[in-house]
Amino acid sequence: MKTFSINKSIFALGIITMILSSCVSSKDFVSENFANVKNRHKKIAILPFGVEFQNPLAYSKQKNDTRTRRQYDKRDQEASLDAQKDLFINIAKQVEKGHYEIAIQDFNRTNKLLADSGIRLEDIRYQNKADLARLLEVDAVIFGELTVKISRPTDRNMVMSPWAMNNARFDDGVATDIKLFDAQSGEMVWATELSNRPNNRMDTPHQLTSSLMNQIAKHLPYRTK
Repeated sequence: MKTFSINKSIFALGIITMILSSCVSSKDFVSENFANVKNRHKKIAILPFGVEFQNPLAYSKQKNDTRTRRQYDKRDQEASLDAQKDLFINIAKQVEKGHYEIAIQDFNRTNKLLADSGIRLEDIRYQNKADLARLLEVDAVIFGELTVKISRPTDRNMVMSPWAMNNARFDDGVATDIKLFDAQSGEMVWATELSNRPNNRMDTPHQLTSSLMNQIAKHLPYRTK
């Protein structure tokens, strides 16, 4: 029984190490006056994400097939809204647990206000974030850029030789660059970068993104406990 207990502990430690190694974070940026700025942040909103899919193996097909390009546009929009929704849900859970003393605007209201103002998803990354915050009637906005890399064949008609399959560098994963903008000054007051890579072939880009949003929700600079 004693030997089993030790092995079980080692196994658990190995699982934890594997999980942590799949999610990588860079050092946060925090503005010098954030301690004062965050005091006026009573309500924040999450903007739909900027999204880019990268698949070097399918580049030539994407370039020449207009039907495929339209399909990818739709996929970008779905990924943008899914990431926004996932982050909202996870932050809301943190608020319910008492970790944050802020209000977070429902993503449906955010998107309705943006749509009513004629702002398309693909245009949000180019908009002045302070103007968007005032439009949404919040004190700060969160905006993220999501990169989804799928460096492997995704088309059933695309055939790779066994040699190519063995020598191709499959570097799948998702990465995001998250920024927090203050409505009053318009300045970026906090930022972080996170990435997540699959542990097995069953991990989908959506699962990796959801896991990433969960990590971000626990990582915001408003944490009280």
